Amino acid sequence: METSLYDAALNNVRASRLTDLELLYAPSQIALAAFSLILPDVAAQWVASKSHTEDSSLSKILDDIKTTITSQGNPPSVESVREVDRRLRLCKNPEKVVGSKAYLARKTDEERTATEKRNKKAAEVQRAMQNADPFGNEIGEKRGLVDYDDDDDD
Repeated sequence: METSLYDAALNNVRASRLTDLELLYAPSQIALAAFSLILPDVAAQWVASKSHTEDSSLSKILDDIKTTITSQGNPPSVESVREVDRRLRLCKNPEKVVGSKAYLARKTDEERTATEKRNKKAAEVQRAMQNADPFGNEIGEKRGLVDYDDDDDD
């Protein structure tokens, strides 16, 4: 019997996941409301033991959550899910759909730019090797910034 009560409360929690309750209330409040739908007397006793006033705000919150679970916690119909899926297909970025013309054009463009970068880098390395400076001109140009004759021993 305890397992069936737990499963029923768990089903109420699952139904709450189909609503926006998770954005509005704390998980503990949602769990208590789900339990309260199964055993309202036990949940009311627990709330009474935890709250110091008769008219607590927790009771109102639990009532709001229970109402939302029972009224909006139903799974959507298969046809409505299919309709949303059809609409989402129209919203896809064609550049990210493998095999589409836009995807192939983007991949070709990326390969072209990568090839250009490689060719430019190879040309720079070739120029550096021809100038007999494998590290490039930047290091050679900066040699004048350091005074190697500076003696700090004086």
